[in-house]
Amino acid sequence: MIRKDAEREARQRFIVEATRRLLAKRDLVEVTMDDIAAAAEYSRRTLYRYFECRDEIYLLILIDDLRRRWAEQQTALAKTPGGLAKILIWAEVLFEFSRRNPEALKLQMYWDYRGIDSYKMPKGIFAEFEGINTELADGLREIFSLGVEDGSLRPGLDIDMCISQFLYTFRVVIHRALSPGYTFATFAPDDYVKHYLELFREAIRTRKEEAHA
Repeated sequence: MIRKDAEREARQRFIVEATRRLLAKRDLVEVTMDDIAAAAEYSRRTLYRYFECRDEIYLLILIDDLRRRWAEQQTALAKTPGGLAKILIWAEVLFEFSRRNPEALKLQMYWDYRGIDSYKMPKGIFAEFEGINTELADGLREIFSLGVEDGSLRPGLDIDMCISQFLYTFRVVIHRALSPGYTFATFAPDDYVKHYLELFREAIRTRKEEAHA
């Protein structure tokens, strides 16, 4: 049984990685289980022995991406003092991670707009997703709270609302920056993201009059 479980896990990981490579080149909505089976060089019937649906595979990739990205962010945060500075470095790491891992941003946007049907997911996998998602949210909340405490962020800031709006808008900005699609004006990706972060910084930082109030 141990050997069979190990073989099953190895084949699942192989399918997940084959899907990850596929998503780097294809639109997530267009990819089918037939496409994934072909990418993994399995039959469609064999694929369904390991996964019940496409979104189950997508969620496993997203969980792995979130964990790897959070590990990179934590390393960078440990070297950065101050709440506001930590927020900006958190954002910069997310941007660079998205640039290196295009499927990660695609999956995040996919969930933002389509949502996750928890009833179709195995309980264990969805619990993993909830766990890392909560850890990420708590980590960002801690950074914002530090900023309010150390005076680098505006006093009275609604932290949860600010975090929610920041996450959704920043993901859209990164998507636009890295997208090769049509736009009314062309900007360098780094400049596009930097401009947004400068605007966001100005919106949340402490003003001189607030600092002396």
